Amino acid sequence: MSENPFDVATATDFHRTWVEIDASALRHNAGVARQLAGAHGGVIAVVKADAYGLGVSAVVPALEAAGVDAFAVATLDEARRVHAAGGTRPVYLLSPALPAERAAIVATDFTVIPAVSSHDEAVHFSQLAVAARKTLPIHLVLDTGMGRIGLRSRFAEHVLADARPLADLPGLRLDSVASHFPSADEDLAFTAEQLNHYLSLLEHLAREGMTPTHHHVANSAGTLTLTRTGREWVRTGLMLYGVSPVPDKQELLLPAITWHARVILARTLPAGHGVSYGRTFVTDRPTRVATLAVGYADGYPRHLSGQGAWVWLGGRRCPVLGRITMDQIMVEAPDHVQPGDTATVLGGQGPAATEMATLAGTIPYEIFCGLGRRVARVVRH
Repeated sequence: MSENPFDVATATDFHRTWVEIDASALRHNAGVARQLAGAHGGVIAVVKADAYGLGVSAVVPALEAAGVDAFAVATLDEARRVHAAGGTRPVYLLSPALPAERAAIVATDFTVIPAVSSHDEAVHFSQLAVAARKTLPIHLVLDTGMGRIGLRSRFAEHVLADARPLADLPGLRLDSVASHFPSADEDLAFTAEQLNHYLSLLEHLAREGMTPTHHHVANSAGTLTLTRTGREWVRTGLMLYGVSPVPDKQELLLPAITWHARVILARTLPAGHGVSYGRTFVTDRPTRVATLAVGYADGYPRHLSGQGAWVWLGGRRCPVLGRITMDQIMVEAPDHVQPGDTATVLGGQGPAATEMATLAGTIPYEIFCGLGRRVARVVRH
C-alpha cells in the first residue's frame, strides 16, 4: 500500500467515505482558463481553504503540471502548504496580512506576493523589505464595489493620491493591481460598469508611471463571461474543480470530484417504522433501507434533510430518508444492496455539486469546503 494518502494506489476497500479527484479534469479545466485568459494573459489558480476542501497536496501537483502561472491563497500558512506540496509558482495572498505576519512574508524563501490595501501596510512592508535587503513584490488591491478590502476607488483622483506615494517606497515592486467582482454571476450590467471603472483606474495609474507587470480582477464567473485583452490574469477557483458558477458555461468544464460512501448496513424495515431522529420519515410499506457511512461531520449537509436529496446506489437513484445524522445517512435501496457496496453521493452518476448545494440552500463552494477530515482524498491520474 502506498504511504501517500492522496495516491489512488491506496486501497479504497477500507475507506468509509472518500472523494476521488480527477487530475486530468483539473488539467483540462486549467486549460480552459488558459484559453479564456487570452494569448497575453495568465492563470492564477485559487487553492485557498486547502484547495476548497479537496486537499492542497492532491490539487497543487496537477495544477502545477497544467502550467498555471501562479497560485492564490488566503494566508501565509496556506502559502507554505502550497510550496510544500510542490508548487513552484508565485503565491498571491488574497487577504490582508496580519501585522505580525508581515516580517515572515518578507523572509520567505519562495515568492509570496501580499495584498496591499492601505498606505500603512505598504510602509510597513517597505521598512521590513529594506531591513532584509530584499525587493518585495506586492499586488495593490482596489475596491471597485466588493466592499471587503482594497483602496476605495470611487474617484480616480482619490486612488492616485493614495497609490502615488506607494510607488516611491523603497524595497517594494508593484507586481500587479487587483480588484474583485462581487456579482459577475448575477449582475452583468453592474459587472460591466465595474470593469470599465477598473480599467479606467489602470489607465490613470499608468499615466502616473505606475504600470504593473499585469493585473487581475476576474474570478471564475468573470473568466467565463467576459472578454479580455492585454496582460490581464484571471483568478480561477471553482471552475478548476469542474463547477461553473454560470450554468450555461458548464459544458466547457469536466467534473473533477466524485464523493463516495460505503453501505455499512442494509435491512428491510416494516411499514410504520420511523427512520432517523424525530421520525420525520415513517415507512408506509416494507422498505429496504441502507445506512451509509457519511454524515454532517463529514460535510454532508444536514440541511438536505427532507429536501429530496438522493444518492446513486445499486444502479439507481436512491432517496435519502429522514434527517441527516452526524455519522450516517439512510437511503431507500434496491433489494440486492449489501454492506460494503459503494454509493455515490456527489458527482459521477450522483447529484451534481450545484444540485446538492441548491437543495441544501447553499453554494457549491460551501459543499467542497465543508468536506470533513474523515473523508479520504484520493487522486486519479
